[in-house]
Amino acid sequence: MQIQDDFSAQNNGTADDVISMTEIIGFFWRSRWVILIVTSSVVACSLAGSMYLAKYKSEGFFQFGGSIPIPVDAKNSNDKKPKDREPNIFILDKKPKDRKSVPGIALADFKRYAASYATNERLADFVQDNKLESTAGIGDLRNAFESGDKISKMIEPVYLFTKLDAKQLMDLPTESSSNVIGLQITYEGHSPAIAQQMAGLLGRYAMDSIVYMIYSDALQSKHSEIKAKMVKLDNVIITNKERLGEYRRRGHDLKRIASRYPESANQGSRQVISVTDDSARYLSPVTLLATTEVQASEANEAILKAKREQTQTALSMEYYDRVKASLKETKSGETILRNLEPIKESVFKSKNLENEIIKEVYNTITIENQNAANVYLENSRFIAGPTLPTRSTVRPLIVLVLSLMVGLISSILFVFGQKWWRHNRAKISG
Repeated sequence: MQIQDDFSAQNNGTADDVISMTEIIGFFWRSRWVILIVTSSVVACSLAGSMYLAKYKSEGFFQFGGSIPIPVDAKNSNDKKPKDREPNIFILDKKPKDRKSVPGIALADFKRYAASYATNERLADFVQDNKLESTAGIGDLRNAFESGDKISKMIEPVYLFTKLDAKQLMDLPTESSSNVIGLQITYEGHSPAIAQQMAGLLGRYAMDSIVYMIYSDALQSKHSEIKAKMVKLDNVIITNKERLGEYRRRGHDLKRIASRYPESANQGSRQVISVTDDSARYLSPVTLLATTEVQASEANEAILKAKREQTQTALSMEYYDRVKASLKETKSGETILRNLEPIKESVFKSKNLENEIIKEVYNTITIENQNAANVYLENSRFIAGPTLPTRSTVRPLIVLVLSLMVGLISSILFVFGQKWWRHNRAKISG
């Protein structure tokens, strides 16, 4: 059928360029199958594509189980002077009074931890250590880590005190109130199960990286610190041995003096210490002898205490060295934590635990390991989610409406283009 039959074209006068609505509707009706096929194809492709590319969002809140790193608790120390005791590798906080009851991670520390877990290398180490290469969705997670913006959206810090809290409570936030108390985890996967699994994995991964950073930071200088303490204790022993020798020599001399002046033994109750231009009175040799013996006893006690600390410090050095060696075998903070008890048992296997000096170190390490496992592995966990999404991020009704509109417009343009080509093909060919 010719093009003139489609539109009843070529009228006389000014009416030649006017097409009636009836003619347009008639043209669409005759092309209805083409319009239907093109529109249906567009709608079908759009729905299929949206379903294939659909994402399911899983969310969860991962809380930190306490102050991280674990703050110093002076009550757990056997030393009466907490400032003089050897710092623990799990306890790096310098201000226990300021953070003892404040949960979470200081903002400055969290920024360092976040810089660590946001790298592709750190994720690769975690996947390798935990043998997750064949886990469904791990490839998409690795691809997401190639973009720093995606990581910041997947793992967002939750602060103890926000600006809205300050406005509502009419109080200014302090330094400790800016602590990060948890992480808001969000992940979009191709299926609900994968989204939930990867969200849970992200929380575990972030905590694992934080633990690994705590241990690696502390153990880098631990060996040199313990060696310095051993040298310091050596100096304490040398100094007190010199004092002890001095006190013993002084006591020997005082005994000879007292033997020459036996009457001085009866003057202890009325001793006066005074020095003037005309005279000087001193304590009796017997009193000085007693004082010297007390000083010698104190020096001897200081020697025994230093030797005791040397023995305990040597045990600690052996334990920390083995923990440090485990850092070379794994990049997983959780693995290091779980290896602490086996390492401790291997160190003390050949030691006499009936010895109180050795037993004290053993018990101290046991308590520290239990506290670390409690804070880092048990109390640090998801308290909300990760959720199992029931709906995808794609809305089928919206996709249907938009694809129907696009398909209809595309089909109309197609039939008009087809008509124009038929009408002008001869002119173009000529």
